[in-house]
Amino acid sequence: MNIVDKAIVFAAKVHRNQVRKGTDIPYITHPFAVGMLLQRANCSEEVIAAGILHDTLEDTDTTFEELKDEFGLRIANLVQSASEQDKSLPWEVRKQHTIEHIKDASLEELQVIVADKLHNLQTIHEDLDVMGDAIWQRFNRGKREQHWYYSSIVKALSRRKREFPLIGDLEEEVKAVFGSIDFLSEQEISLIFECAYLHINEGVGKELASRQLLRFVECIVEEAEQLYRDEQEHLLDKLEDLSSQGMQFEMNSEGPLILAAFFIALQNKLQWSDQELFKYVEKNKSKL
Repeated sequence: MNIVDKAIVFAAKVHRNQVRKGTDIPYITHPFAVGMLLQRANCSEEVIAAGILHDTLEDTDTTFEELKDEFGLRIANLVQSASEQDKSLPWEVRKQHTIEHIKDASLEELQVIVADKLHNLQTIHEDLDVMGDAIWQRFNRGKREQHWYYSSIVKALSRRKREFPLIGDLEEEVKAVFGSIDFLSEQEISLIFECAYLHINEGVGKELASRQLLRFVECIVEEAEQLYRDEQEHLLDKLEDLSSQGMQFEMNSEGPLILAAFFIALQNKLQWSDQELFKYVEKNKSKL
């Protein structure tokens, strides 16, 4: 039995009592589809096997040691790379970790993760045509949060498109499902800059809530507060970068450091390039 056939049998056994979220479709259809995407993309047998096994650590009782014993360290490591490490953490924290991880992942790790996300979105797209927006009720977070997550993955991989053709397919699927890669409108970005000093006033909070963005901005503020406490050198570097673009800040108060923390947290959350950050800081400088 070759490694792919062996992975099919193993995954079928450990996922045998599971169904896809919000449906009665056997869960195993998803790992099999991920494996088929990887096969069509001419990936190695080890990567195809890892794609078929990619949810075994996260969603079954299978351990890393079991995978290593059955399939070897290379495949076990690929599956671990595609798995969320701590399901007890908040959804936003887990997804942000995936976004940051994928930027520096090896090509084989990236192949498994992208194929997984692509098939998830393809399934959502098919179900949207039948169910409409009611489909988002299946998930831990709604359409706005899912749009942020998938668009952030695409942006995080923007420099790696030539490495793997399915990245381009994922980008097209994001556009098809959500309408665009851009998660926020210009007006919404301007609204978020109202919170640049790490305070969300009542009026802004109500407006953010009406747009399903309040928790999103609260996460930015929380990250910025941690940066302000723990990463002073990083903040000074960001201020120096901004100064090199002609943006000047009075350094006789804590205000510039607070702003730098906000800028870094916002940039991390939206996967903005430095040029995108500079553009929006310039557009919203009246609020700073």
